[in-house]
Formats: sequence, C-alpha cells, structure tokens
Amino acid sequence: MEFSKALLYLIDTTDQKTFTPAIQLCKSFNSQLFVLFVIEDHRISKLASITRQKTDTIRQRIEEEGWEMLYLVEDEAVDSGVRTSLHLEDGLATNVIKKYIDNYKISLLLVRKRDETKKIFVSSSVPVMGL
Repeated sequence: MEFSKALLYLIDTTDQKTFTPAIQLCKSFNSQLFVLFVIEDHRISKLASITRQKTDTIRQRIEEEGWEMLYLVEDEAVDSGVRTSLHLEDGLATNVIKKYIDNYKISLLLVRKRDETKKIFVSSSVPVMGL
C-alpha cells in the first residue's frame, strides 16, 4: 500500500508524542505530510463557559498554541527529510478534514486516538490511522 500524501490532524490537546510516529511513517512511505490544526468555535465557547474567560482570549491562545505545534512538527519533519505543508483553519473538524482530503488528494489520515476522533474514523473517505 502506498500513501503519497498524509494528513496529520491536530487540536490544542494533541500530545507531541503523536508527531514522531506520523513523521516516521511518512518517511518510510516517502509521503508528503500535511499538518492541519483546526480551531473549532464550539470548543472555544465550551472552554469560555468553563473558565469564564473571553472567547477572544481563548481563541488567541489556542491559535498561538496551534502555530507552535505546527512549527514543532515541521522542525522534526525537516530534520527527518519529510516534506511538510502547514495549515491552520477555523471550522468544524470533519468538514475541514474532508475539504483537505478532496482538495489535496490525501491518501491517509493520521489522528490521535481518543473518543472525539470516532466521528473522523466513521466519516473519512480514506484510511485513518490512530497514533
């Protein structure tokens, strides 16, 4: 089986331990790694109500953390010789992921295993690997 393009889906709670297996998999298949961080409004609203902070403050923090994670993945991928493409998007994760799969002809979706990703496993049109 060959995967020319893989998409690593990240959110603010993604653990950095997820990066290395994704990068090594792409290296072994000589795949380009697309890294996607999605900011979901419903998660921001939920965090705002729990923490009693302003949504703008939370959004800014999550966006900054997102870019930080994207750059960490890129640094490790470049060191391993894996081509990367970084993306930060707003929207509903399943919709954004579907758009990326279709637009960039992604052949493998990489996600961190957790309960929230069940909807991604079910709705994906390409193989999904939990890390």
